[in-house]
Amino acid sequence: MSVQPVTTPTRRAAGPIQIGPSARFGVLVVIGITVVGLLAEHVGGTWYDQPYIPILDLATGWLFVACGLLSVATRPGQPAGQRLILAGFLWFVGTIGGPDPSLDESLGFAFGGYHDLVLLWLALSFPARWPAGLPARAILIAATVLFAGQSTVRLVVTLPAALGSQPPDPSVFSIVAWFDVLRAAAIVLGGVLVLVRLARVPGRDRRSLGPVLAAGGAAAIASGWTARYALTALGFIPDLGEAVVVPLGWVFNVGRLLVPLAILLGVLRLRTARSAMAGAVAAVGNGASIAALSGALATAFGDPELRVLEWRADRRAFIDTTGAVVSRESIEGLERDRSLAVVPVATGPDPVALIVLSAALAEDPAVVAAGTALTRLVVRNQHQAARIEEQLADVRASRARIVEAADGERRRIERDLHDGLQQRMVALAMQLRGAEGDGDGDGADRDAALRTGSVEILAILDDVRELARGIHPAVLTEAGLGAAIQAAADRSPIPADVTLDLSGRGSDAVQATAYYVVSEALANVAKHAPQASGVSVRATDGDGFLRVVVEDDGPGGAVAGGHGLAGLADRAAALDGRFTVEDRPEGGTRLTAEVPIP
Repeated sequence: MSVQPVTTPTRRAAGPIQIGPSARFGVLVVIGITVVGLLAEHVGGTWYDQPYIPILDLATGWLFVACGLLSVATRPGQPAGQRLILAGFLWFVGTIGGPDPSLDESLGFAFGGYHDLVLLWLALSFPARWPAGLPARAILIAATVLFAGQSTVRLVVTLPAALGSQPPDPSVFSIVAWFDVLRAAAIVLGGVLVLVRLARVPGRDRRSLGPVLAAGGAAAIASGWTARYALTALGFIPDLGEAVVVPLGWVFNVGRLLVPLAILLGVLRLRTARSAMAGAVAAVGNGASIAALSGALATAFGDPELRVLEWRADRRAFIDTTGAVVSRESIEGLERDRSLAVVPVATGPDPVALIVLSAALAEDPAVVAAGTALTRLVVRNQHQAARIEEQLADVRASRARIVEAADGERRRIERDLHDGLQQRMVALAMQLRGAEGDGDGDGADRDAALRTGSVEILAILDDVRELARGIHPAVLTEAGLGAAIQAAADRSPIPADVTLDLSGRGSDAVQATAYYVVSEALANVAKHAPQASGVSVRATDGDGFLRVVVEDDGPGGAVAGGHGLAGLADRAAALDGRFTVEDRPEGGTRLTAEVPIP
């Protein structure tokens, strides 16, 4: 008996494949395939043939399973390993098959050869779970239907005799032969599609896809050898004789041993691409930029065409590593290129980037998941670093403005004291000293000097209070924020409508910031929008924030970078608050300050 390509029938053998890769799973598979292989050789009677026949038969089936277990262990998410294990079990079904009238022979005869269907499935879809193109799917479906039809016809022909009924009618064997030919033709055609796909694979993908596609395509085409008996019976080819059949059978069956090894090689090479993510992370290092990321991923995956396109919200577009905008038409062109895949990277509903890589790599979920995770991390870190740099620049500018404002305020106080109060106090001191020295003079003169001095002291006191109001308004301390805002509105030359909903919460610094926002905003309206007909001032202190909104109906166009407004922004930022200036849709300007209430 010569070794024939074979298969296993039942779901029972395939059941454990659904279990995750583990030591227990591996032990069960090894025990199962050992028992199935030895039992198949015993039932099939190959022990009575030449020794090389059972040895080669067992070696083929066991090698399929061994390579499948290695694939599952190294690449748990890759379906090729599971399919190799299934093909190994199915290999032994044909060992017990034959048209002789016995139940085991009948079942083996009906379900033999299904390993060829599994290998075709693997080759047409690798590295994904299902074939991508319509022709490949159609061939796989057609082959599956023909296998099922052949099994049904073989059972109808051989099962009655196996159960003790009438022997099969020899004339129906021509139907069996036709199914053999059609089934083999479907598998061979599938193998041709696999080799055509191999020829079209870009050079960057040949290293990982080449071994699997070459082995799968060659095995599928070589399976046409199983239809030689049917072709001879139907008169399509003459009887080749033992001198031709035996050497070709050796080539065919020994070549079978190379198929699982080649598939294992392709799976391991894909694993190399997956594990290369660690190298990509190390290559990116501290210089986490889009350019560094693109180069690291391209090197790690061996795909020089890999690119990362960063989404820029401020430009509402994707940009490449040079900073150039990638148009929507260009992206659609990349998506239409069947050799490439465009993988979106997002955080929730917000786009982050696009990864343009080889379609073969994109079919591996582990590679896609690792690439998107690293890209998301790098892009988000880069954006965060840019925001921190921007905030740091704002803080530095704010500090400079605060120092400048403090220096200016000190100079103003010094000038007011020197030019006003100091001169008046010196004059008063001289006047009082003169009255003191005039001891022999008229008492009325001394009394007049003292009265003048007391009046001047009270006037100086008023000036000191006025000066203090420029530093901190007295009404804010004495009457509270609401009264201070109302007082500022009353002094405004532009009519101001005030709406207050204040409970008095907030520290002195928080309330002072709110007051100065209103005061500066009203001054800005009077200075830059005198044509405004009115101003609206609203202040609330609910929801943990003291919020002030000042709106006018002037021409608008105010900017937060102005000297006075920049100072207000600094005040709000110093209290971890927010200050915004914007044009109103209906015209005019809206200033909003929100400061958290501790």
